[in-house]
Amino acid sequence: MNDKTLVQPLTLDKFHRVPMSLTNRNWWVPVPNITGWYAIETNTPVSVLAKLPPPKPGKRYNLGNRIRNASFLISVGLAIQPLTESANYIVYIGEHENLKSRAREHTHGHTGTGCLCLSDYPELWKYDWEFLYMACSEHAPTSQGDKALRIFLEQRWRGENTWPLLCHQ
Repeated sequence: MNDKTLVQPLTLDKFHRVPMSLTNRNWWVPVPNITGWYAIETNTPVSVLAKLPPPKPGKRYNLGNRIRNASFLISVGLAIQPLTESANYIVYIGEHENLKSRAREHTHGHTGTGCLCLSDYPELWKYDWEFLYMACSEHAPTSQGDKALRIFLEQRWRGENTWPLLCHQ
């Protein structure tokens, strides 16, 4: 058997889902402290994301700039966008050695951590947000959370499904 067949592509419909709260600091409690992949889904209109102000000082991501930087990908149909105005769509996909920590950082991040820090933007609070995750131990049990495999499957997903708007690289 070819080793490439042992690891399947990521399929988000198999991911676990946890509703996110941009105002509740405990929403991430159900997310396990494990190594794996995650995605963030929302129904926030792209136009709202594009108008977000610069982040507070620190390593936080400039979300408005990320939308503007994806303008070419949007124009040629290579960026994920909602199918209808209020539809949910994936805005971010990543991998991390500690999914609970990453879930927390993307809503209530520290200024020294590169993250979305969604709670900093009150204009986003009224929209739906969901954290999707898959443990390496579930998807690729023999990988022992291998970092190269995590990055490969994250990038493979992006290549096969087009680019999430809030991703940078």
